[in-house]
Amino acid sequence: MKTRIISGIIMGVIVACVLALGFLVQPIIITLAVALIAAGAVYELIHNAAGIKSKIAVAGSVVFAFLYVVFSDNSVFIKPYYSLWLSPELVNSLLLIYFLFAVIIILKSHKDFDLGKIVSLFALPLPYAYAFSCLSSVIKHPDGIYYLLLLLNFSSVCDMGAYFVGVTMGKHKLCPNLSPKKTVEGAVGGIVSSIVVTVIISLCFAKSLVIPMLLTIPFCVLGMLGDLFASAIKRSVGLKDYSNLIPGHGGILDRVDSIIMIAPFLYFAIYYLGVL
Repeated sequence: MKTRIISGIIMGVIVACVLALGFLVQPIIITLAVALIAAGAVYELIHNAAGIKSKIAVAGSVVFAFLYVVFSDNSVFIKPYYSLWLSPELVNSLLLIYFLFAVIIILKSHKDFDLGKIVSLFALPLPYAYAFSCLSSVIKHPDGIYYLLLLLNFSSVCDMGAYFVGVTMGKHKLCPNLSPKKTVEGAVGGIVSSIVVTVIISLCFAKSLVIPMLLTIPFCVLGMLGDLFASAIKRSVGLKDYSNLIPGHGGILDRVDSIIMIAPFLYFAIYYLGVL
């Protein structure tokens, strides 16, 4: 527990410094930081979870995730720096290049790839890279601090609330095959905790209360689905954690599994629906 707390404090300080530099000095710092996290997450997926040992295949998927986050960031902060080549066409070109790269790698080392590894190499990097690109755009919105706090509320506060309520009152298992410790009572407690914090955050930023409160429920559910999905992947390959990068916490994906499920939907709600 001591190691977990110390690691959590260090992570918090690092995140705070990156955000401060991004908002006060150079916004692209946030994009690059998120891109690095995306690259690490894809490495854990491809190398540790999927079991792909080809260094070229792993490196290619990691580089693709990094570049995808950087070049698909369509926020107003990054365009002045890459206005000549930041475009949907470039992102589409990255997809085609990665597709061709994966085909060549599989053809060259076909004996090392079963169907599961082939599907993983093609299918896993893109949705995770997309989720992280959405996260970057959400943070770099003019109201990015507000949205980031909501995002952390939907994921972390809900998770902590679910844990404490589950420990004290939990009786009915939520999904025993994937996460035996999660309970229905804990899930409800987590959502209620997040609703309370949503009210506090919205009041502090002088935002309306009704829509954020209503959206807290589906966003918390999305976070729980992301957590369970990450657990399903780990259990299917016999992993306890995605890696041991963060002492006491596991890997990158062990920390952001719910966040990357919420981020694309939050991005859609902000930029397309305009409901937040």
